[in-house]
Amino acid sequence: MKHACAILLAGGRGLRLDPRTPKQFLPLGGKPVIAWSLDLCESLDAVDHILAVVPEEYIPEAEKIAAARGIRKIVKCVPGGETRQESAYRSLTALPFADDDILVFHDVARPFLRPDLLLQCIDEADRHGAAAVYVPVHDTIAEIRDGFVRSIPPRETLFCAQTPQAFQFSIISRAHNASRRNSLSVTDDVSLALEAGFNVKVIEGDHSNFKITTDLDYQIACSIADELKTEE
Repeated sequence: MKHACAILLAGGRGLRLDPRTPKQFLPLGGKPVIAWSLDLCESLDAVDHILAVVPEEYIPEAEKIAAARGIRKIVKCVPGGETRQESAYRSLTALPFADDDILVFHDVARPFLRPDLLLQCIDEADRHGAAAVYVPVHDTIAEIRDGFVRSIPPRETLFCAQTPQAFQFSIISRAHNASRRNSLSVTDDVSLALEAGFNVKVIEGDHSNFKITTDLDYQIACSIADELKTEE
């Protein structure tokens, strides 16, 4: 029987916001950033298990947060690697997955993921082998080299990648193993799947599913979280 496993990527140290605490453990609306993704995955019947990829020294903290919030689906905390790619690969080898299991990778720095997007990712990956969330680009994009504008690609064909990104285990494991043999370095798992020759189904995302990267992002996220608490 196939299972869906949410792999929560929180392996980076992200100290630009706070030199003492990685951003995934900063407070957001009365709970740590990572807790938003933990709570969401725990609430969805379609998610069978949760793997959390965190810096090794923060594994006890992640386990403490999960226990305090009654997260029962979490089966393991995996130490993150030096890159996102390495962190994702470590999650693949953390459990004995079946080939048709669905692995859903999500950056916990995107705390406002809608449940329907995660569920759609699981469903489309089950149908097509791989699926990922994208939002259209609103700004004009320029290709710049050597300090000069070289081209302006038509933005109608340009989209920003988000997470989740979901794959059947047989596909994403083959993609990662191929990249390791070829020393390929990328910034997300869809790139690996494409390089390995697989198709990826596109799911229309949501601009509220933004990634907390800068201090401004964090301030905006705090305002949204506070507003959501007030609505509750």
